[in-house]
Amino acid sequence: MNRLRNLSFILLGLAAWIAIVVLTPSESREAKPAPPVPGGSAMRERRATPREKQPVMAATAPGGEADSARREEAQDEIHAAVVTYSPEGVKAIRPWLLDGDPEIRAAARDGMVQLGEPDGVPVLRDAATKLGDPAEIAAFQEAADLLALPAWSETTEAREVIAEIIEGNSP
Repeated sequence: MNRLRNLSFILLGLAAWIAIVVLTPSESREAKPAPPVPGGSAMRERRATPREKQPVMAATAPGGEADSARREEAQDEIHAAVVTYSPEGVKAIRPWLLDGDPEIRAAARDGMVQLGEPDGVPVLRDAATKLGDPAEIAAFQEAADLLALPAWSETTEAREVIAEIIEGNSP
């Protein structure tokens, strides 16, 4: 009986600790900067990324009106490319995929998916190899996978539905 009581106190303490950790604001749990490594920061950066796959663009610090205007310009160009609904849109979006601003890269990636051109698959995969953030790489790969899927209109089900519509037998 004593063991059961001790176990319940341990479990209760563990549950309280988890609740405290979860409910604590995230800013107090942010990662602390790494201590200096002998050999300087260049040595640490070299070890952090593979030699041949270092990120092409570094993230830019959020700025003022200039960054806002640049983001707006990028989004306008990306949107204009998307609404062309043609393979030429891929060429217009491509330069924005490796921009220094992560928001612009995300908008370009999303624009490529909205455009829906299969020509965007190798472009997205190539851009993913030049990024440094694993989450962003995964998002680019996922977008490429999505574009690589066949269109519904190319499926057997679609052909059957289209045939029924043509014959006039649609529900």
